[in-house]
Amino acid sequence: MKYFSLCFFSLFLLFGNMISGQEVTVSSDLSLRSKLAYDIVGRVDESLILYQNESKDQSIIIYDNNLVQQSERQINLFGKRPEVYEVVNLDTAFAVIYGFHEKKTENVQMDIFSATAELIDSITIATKDKDWSGFNFETVMSQDERVIAFYDFKGRDEMQLLVYDLDLDSVLHNNIYFFKGSNLYNDLLNVDLSNEGDFYMLTEINNSKSQKNNHEAVIFHFLPFFEEIQQINIPLCGVVCGDLMLSVDNTNRQIGIVGLYHDKKYSESTGFLWIAEAPQNFNNLDVTYTPFSKDLYFEVYGNRNEKHLEDFAVAEVIWKNNGSPILTFEMQVDIARRSAGGFVTNQSSSRNYNGGNNGGWSDHYREDVVIISLSKANKVEWHKVFYKRQFSQNDEGVFSSFYSFLTPSRLRLIYNDEIKSSNTVSEYVLDPVGNYKRTSVLSTEYQNLKLRFQDATQISSTELLVPSQKNYDLSLVKIDFSK
Repeated sequence: MKYFSLCFFSLFLLFGNMISGQEVTVSSDLSLRSKLAYDIVGRVDESLILYQNESKDQSIIIYDNNLVQQSERQINLFGKRPEVYEVVNLDTAFAVIYGFHEKKTENVQMDIFSATAELIDSITIATKDKDWSGFNFETVMSQDERVIAFYDFKGRDEMQLLVYDLDLDSVLHNNIYFFKGSNLYNDLLNVDLSNEGDFYMLTEINNSKSQKNNHEAVIFHFLPFFEEIQQINIPLCGVVCGDLMLSVDNTNRQIGIVGLYHDKKYSESTGFLWIAEAPQNFNNLDVTYTPFSKDLYFEVYGNRNEKHLEDFAVAEVIWKNNGSPILTFEMQVDIARRSAGGFVTNQSSSRNYNGGNNGGWSDHYREDVVIISLSKANKVEWHKVFYKRQFSQNDEGVFSSFYSFLTPSRLRLIYNDEIKSSNTVSEYVLDPVGNYKRTSVLSTEYQNLKLRFQDATQISSTELLVPSQKNYDLSLVKIDFSK
């Protein structure tokens, strides 16, 4: 899988050169009625690959570059009920990483397949006794999809961690760690994994109005082949954070922490905080707190006298080649409404498939996006507010939000204008110095499409592969921006 960083040049791009046409290709429909999950593998060799999970059975759909289905093949994994963790694109092959029971042991396995779904190799990553809770793992991949971390929490203060390097066929971690005095269920915010195999956990303590003078973020850094954990404490005294995120900059081998802050409330923010450096230099660094400007309030609300942003969250950190960030914040609200009996209905989803809920008792709002570009000195270079109004019910918001499509010279934010069957897909195209243009990408009217941009996959510098899921029908949509 190839990834593209956003370069910032010292030149202005003319919009006449920024916007080009696009070609849209749609596959035939597949039924999801018997499926538990699916995963877009992307371009493997000359084929486009889709993985499907049907309880005990696993299948691979192979398409040509025009999304014409060439074949469907069953693949056989070890164990009676294998639990698939990840399907990884290896460029000329793909790997299925999964767990299974065998006699008195639990195993983590990687099977490697060719572009025609022929088994090439099977590798046992780890084997443990049955008291090992392997099937409860969460996973995170490195950006280049060459390192994978499996992690699981037992109780409040115990974590099981397994980190594996696919390229080197090497286990970087396979240990159980204890965090005395911690409550990982409450304190953990997010995890990330570098291309070198460094595993990071971000936790937060005392994040409340009454305890804000002792408020701090804590980073736990697990280095490859080292059992000792490096701990980094970041004081955040005097503020309450509505959201906080850790992100890895693989190009410059550093990490960054971004957050939204207020002096009292979680749902409101009066500014953002930022700190970035190589992890070994993090201690004793000052956090940069930047209040939102009156101009930004005016662009969001039409009122320069506004005192805060409401219901915004950190959406993404996009690293520039020089190590400074583009920070994106999105207005996000999820409301669970009670049924007539007074119970809150629950929803469940499995991987990329959401079977839905007949009650229809949840509301999801994904609206305006605020984008802020910082310099290396942590000064605001420019900000933009991109407007959208997305509302849906009972779908966990999977059709909402946006996809960040990166090329060396521009950033595209692609999204559904509305969450309905007949819809327009739009994009904001942004150049390195903040100039942008909004344009339409395609219309789904009469096309039987409902696009899930959160689950899209960038397959080249000009192509995006997006799943469309309408009722129980799945199709793939390829958008080529080079045409």
